[in-house]
Amino acid sequence: MLPVLNIGPFALYTPGLILLLGGWLIIQAIGRAARHQQLDGERLEMIVFIALLAGVIGARLGYALISWPSYLADPWALLSRDLQAFLPPAGVATALVIGGWLLWRQRWPLWPTLDALAPGIALAVLTNALAQLASGDGYGLPADVPWAINLWGEERHPTQLYAALTALIALIVWRVRYRQLQPPGARFLTVSAILAAGTLIGDGFAATGWLLPGNIRLSQVVALTILVIIVRIWTEIFPHYDDA
Repeated sequence: MLPVLNIGPFALYTPGLILLLGGWLIIQAIGRAARHQQLDGERLEMIVFIALLAGVIGARLGYALISWPSYLADPWALLSRDLQAFLPPAGVATALVIGGWLLWRQRWPLWPTLDALAPGIALAVLTNALAQLASGDGYGLPADVPWAINLWGEERHPTQLYAALTALIALIVWRVRYRQLQPPGARFLTVSAILAAGTLIGDGFAATGWLLPGNIRLSQVVALTILVIIVRIWTEIFPHYDDA
């Protein structure tokens, strides 16, 4: 955990720096992938930038809505750099709605567009995992495994590193198969399946997140649902892909 990086007289907020760098890498990766898919890379970069910015605003406003008495007393707190004062689900939903609407207006083909977004999705998961590791958020359950990390006074599963490793695997698989001939949508489905499988396994060791009855995490239910959908799509849309 390294929430603040001291460089001489300057104190830099590490999670914020990671998010800024990650956002830049996401935009760059998506732009290059878009050009490979014969799409307008610059326009897609701008759409992703707007979606990311909207996600940040949506996450802050979402948190403000559930904590409105505090923000009513101090409206300037909306500009706080505190990463705890964000509601990630609201941010993700806002980014998806704004980004999806902007993409819909372009009338680009669906699968090539999703393929262009694939490396950005993996980078987004990697960025979020590293930011959580720096801030101490998204921590795991107490554990006595050799690779446990000391966080909040206990040895815990490094669930942030589990998520980061999953994202790295997705990026490596995407990069290795980048130049290979694949049907439209295969890159997106492959990256999404790896991320969903990693979430399904890794979040079983998480100590944070929304719990459903039976101590099942909502993120695991969503991940399993995504995996089932991907298998269904793959078997119906690409039935002869393995024979190609």
